[in-house]
Amino acid sequence: MTIEVTVTNPPNDTVSAEVLYADGTSSTSPSDFGLESSRNVGSGYVAGRVVFPDTATTGNTQTLTLDIADEEDNEPKEDGVFVFQNVTNASVEGTDRLTISIGAIEIFFKDFEDGSLDPMSVFNVTNGNGWGTGNFENNSYAVANAFGGSEASNSWLISPAINFNNFEGETLTFRNRKRFDDGGEEQPLEVKVSTDYDGSGNPENFSWTDITDRVQSLASEGEGFVASGEIDLSDAQFQADEVYVAFKYTSSGTGPGSSEEQQVDDVRVVGR
Repeated sequence: MTIEVTVTNPPNDTVSAEVLYADGTSSTSPSDFGLESSRNVGSGYVAGRVVFPDTATTGNTQTLTLDIADEEDNEPKEDGVFVFQNVTNASVEGTDRLTISIGAIEIFFKDFEDGSLDPMSVFNVTNGNGWGTGNFENNSYAVANAFGGSEASNSWLISPAINFNNFEGETLTFRNRKRFDDGGEEQPLEVKVSTDYDGSGNPENFSWTDITDRVQSLASEGEGFVASGEIDLSDAQFQADEVYVAFKYTSSGTGPGSSEEQQVDDVRVVGR
């Protein structure tokens, strides 16, 4: 992370500014910026100093680099406040105070605890069994199982449109559990992203990027719920005002050995 300090109306002399982390007004902690052992000044911690030469002109910028060490992945958004001491002629965007946001901003989340899939939607490409909801030991989740259906399943569980344009560093996480095994399908659960889906039509008539290979862990038969790990969605191709994330379930048949059950829970998309 870099803090930019821009000089305004320099006095034809060297200008220096001490940058302080304001502990009392920040919702973060000094350790989030690696400052817990820095020199303490009042209620702040010295983050560093920037210096402008006597040749500096209005608009010149110096930067101070800090390492962010947020304590937890996907931690909620927090604000760190920095102030600048003795900066009569130096400012950041016209002020001597700057707020730096760190942590994750939740863009979309669905835990299925209300017993419904809404606002996610289902499109069944075939007449086989599609996505629904299940509950076990007081935990609700999305579930698809082709067993006993009229034909092999091809069912999509699709998020509503998500606007990525106001964020960066987007990631997807979810939990997954598998029961039984479909010996005829190499990957019965696929994860896909689209920026041209219309929100209601047959998803196979639109463009989707398969991101299944970005999932760090998918459950094996007999395991409990497995965390997917953080799945990077920050690609330039995904930066759009309508982004759809889908879970595609397929089966090779409808009976033992040709179908399996896939459970998905806690679908979360975050950005920064």
